[in-house]
Amino acid sequence: MQLPSTPELLTVIIGLIILIAPLSAATVTISPDPVSENDPITISIRDLPDNSTFMIQIETSIPLDTDGRFSLSTNNFQMPFALDDGRIAIHAENVKTAGLSAKMGGKTVMVYGDGEDGVVDIRQNNDIPQGLIQYITLNGEGTAGADSVTTSMDLSGKKVGPENSDMTFTISGLNGGTANVKIYVDGALVLASEPTTVPTTRPTTSSSSSGSSGWDDSTVTTTTTEKKTLTISSLDRSAVLTFDEESLSGARTNDLAIMVSNRAVPENWQAAAGPYAILPSGASFNPGATLTLDLNKAGVDKTASLTILAYIDGRWKPLPSRINGSTISTEISEAGEFAIVTPVLAHTTAAAPAGTTATIVTNPTVSHTATTTTPKESPLPVGCAIGALVIALITGKRLR
Repeated sequence: MQLPSTPELLTVIIGLIILIAPLSAATVTISPDPVSENDPITISIRDLPDNSTFMIQIETSIPLDTDGRFSLSTNNFQMPFALDDGRIAIHAENVKTAGLSAKMGGKTVMVYGDGEDGVVDIRQNNDIPQGLIQYITLNGEGTAGADSVTTSMDLSGKKVGPENSDMTFTISGLNGGTANVKIYVDGALVLASEPTTVPTTRPTTSSSSSGSSGWDDSTVTTTTTEKKTLTISSLDRSAVLTFDEESLSGARTNDLAIMVSNRAVPENWQAAAGPYAILPSGASFNPGATLTLDLNKAGVDKTASLTILAYIDGRWKPLPSRINGSTISTEISEAGEFAIVTPVLAHTTAAAPAGTTATIVTNPTVSHTATTTTPKESPLPVGCAIGALVIALITGKRLR
């Protein structure tokens, strides 16, 4: 069979690249930002190819009413495309009970759950059709003594429909609380367009002294800046990032998120929790941020030998970390992927003296170097060779 020439091969490769590679990354604009009660919300999505994994996430903090209850709804949700293999996921904290109800495509879905340690997680798998979703409502009762609840509502699936579209809806039931809307494509946070911000100022007034210029009772405006410590966490609250607002660069505060990653850790380590991906990848912190991982919430054995690994420059590296009770923490200077790991136990066979049984020794190891043993030479092959020589001599005599 004749192999293709180099020019033909290059043509095929370039054609495949053009066919596979997206022409441009998806872009998103969210308006208004921030979101208020019953505001008409428009999300403009551009260059989103079919079969992309799309997710819209609405995070809220809602004060409870006088009866200790809450009810949050997204209303008249216009889906410009369908989500195959779709899922609606709800996470609520500080709740005794919580329920999800939704009406879409002529179907009504209702699911309820009781809080475990004040947390309710509800997941409903269902294709999400293109068109109008009349409502998605999360309601329930807060825990005793709670003033507010925090919630996260996700719609996700494989996108089928137009590349350029607008998604519209309203949110009710905030009760004076706040809402934050995020868009993820193929697991990566898509940064929304930067809104215009106005710095907070405090006017100070000073009067001119006699004999000075004619600007009497002039007003001098000074901008005051206060250091503010912020935290973000994963949906299960097992990973928490703490940082000064002024230290963040490369992203907006509302764009930060912690999600579970599927990246494999090195073969000589075993993942005890995570990996967790801090997004977006361009975010950095100066001074550094503190990443704290809750061992109890992550289900990690606190008596094990634990290390935090970071995926940096294409490979995993251990980070200096400290354990304090039920948490392990480290300082990071940039976004990335992080995992709690334990060393894999390697089995090596120790050489045994003649007439004894070899002992299997189990040692923790973090090295890729294989352990080899040189066994004593057995007398059996020598005996076999001598026997074969004797048989050959006898056979030779008979042939004569």
